[in-house]
Amino acid sequence: MQGQAPNLSLKLSADKYRAIRRAIANIPGDVSNDAVGANVAKLEDIYAPETHSSALDPGTPIILGARGSGKSFWSSVLGRADTKAAAARAYPRLGLVQVEVQFGYTGIGGPGGVSVDQIDRAVPPDASSEQARSFWWATILSAATRQSGQGDTKPKDFLDSARDWERREDLLDGHEQRLRGENKTLLIVYDALDTVARTWKRRRLLTEALLEVVWAMRAYRSLRVKLFLRPDQIEDDALRFVEIPKLRNGAVNLQWSGSDLYGLLFARLALTPDEEARSAFGRLLGENGFTLPDSNAVLTRRWSLGVVQHDQKLIMDGVAGRFMGQGMYAFKKGSTYQWPITHLADAFDEVTPRSFLGMMIAAAKYGPAPEDKVITPDGIRHGLREASKTRVDQLHQEFPWIKGVLAPLAGLLLPQSEEGVFDVWRRATTVDRLKQDAQTHDYMPPFPDEEQGKERDLCVAMERIGVMFRRKDDRVDMPDLFRVAARLLKKGAIAPR
Repeated sequence: MQGQAPNLSLKLSADKYRAIRRAIANIPGDVSNDAVGANVAKLEDIYAPETHSSALDPGTPIILGARGSGKSFWSSVLGRADTKAAAARAYPRLGLVQVEVQFGYTGIGGPGGVSVDQIDRAVPPDASSEQARSFWWATILSAATRQSGQGDTKPKDFLDSARDWERREDLLDGHEQRLRGENKTLLIVYDALDTVARTWKRRRLLTEALLEVVWAMRAYRSLRVKLFLRPDQIEDDALRFVEIPKLRNGAVNLQWSGSDLYGLLFARLALTPDEEARSAFGRLLGENGFTLPDSNAVLTRRWSLGVVQHDQKLIMDGVAGRFMGQGMYAFKKGSTYQWPITHLADAFDEVTPRSFLGMMIAAAKYGPAPEDKVITPDGIRHGLREASKTRVDQLHQEFPWIKGVLAPLAGLLLPQSEEGVFDVWRRATTVDRLKQDAQTHDYMPPFPDEEQGKERDLCVAMERIGVMFRRKDDRVDMPDLFRVAARLLKKGAIAPR
């Protein structure tokens, strides 16, 4: 049904607002998925934005995404029969019914997994590019053999064949012909690739070797590969493989638009197992000219609240009120629909579902429940603070140096001249402390090259991962998503607590 302009005289009872509030508060927060194991995606968790079809398309070899964007989620969806079947309904043009999936790398071991330990045993510290490529070829041969039903093989079982290019091609050609005869495609998925190494030199060796293998796999029609990568891993300027620019240009970013994020939130409410909350949300929808969908309508995007911003805004107005302020000039504080998207974006204007749902969950837990809405503007602002803390914690898992870099900046007023930022770091001896900590705890520092290690290099590293950005006047600034948790200040903006 088409939405209608909301009649503000229509109100739910306080009990119904509280039921919806409870459903939002009970959405699982900060869920981290793995490609295999106990933390794979569940069938009921699948939400399929139209733009994510490329993430599952067997013809798209490289998918880029920040932490929390859904790389491992989609990897695990592809890896299980029931969730892949749901994805086939969500994206029928991809032909996923004929696709079988094996994993080439998952970052963790166990059944179906390929861990970094297997790389370390097969590729010595002083390995050549040829040795690194041989390991990745072995992962493909192993995956194809597993799919053929010839046993639960490991990459180590195929290292000799992978080194012998004639033997390797004979084996791959055999699998190609077999798959064509069966009218199937084998998709070999690589996830958690940021875990392959703890030094820049080794990560570059393994990443470049894998990209060379991906490029060579263009020769096969029924044998496909798919890499889920962090953007900074493929954007490393030190990668020298001549075809890398073509691979970069063909890569697809796993992004979430504002309408995707609101569609995800409203789908969680429409399909909540809490019957009282579902009924209350249905009442809110009905007052605005919409009906509750079933799970198939949500999965196949045949529900306007999953895609149409105008319709989503009507419902968000009913959930939180129209504006983030009060009184005659409330509109100057921004709309409750747009404010979360604006303030949760990183320096690349990207918002992850973890941050968005985290904000809404925190808002639904903040303060006493209002009588005439589900969440309040103050609750949303509190939600930003909580989402900011969570996002910095998540970032610290990927980049263990980040908190030590942010801490000295607490209290700094933004935007700031670069020298103002550099001076804070110099006085705190941030760079020297960072280098020492990276050696002590054996993690990759932000400086790709040994000759780097100045405050300017650190700023560049922060820009590379979307934590800092430059204004047109070249002053340094930081998105609220990180600034609030890092306790930096900004005139007119939400203050840390």
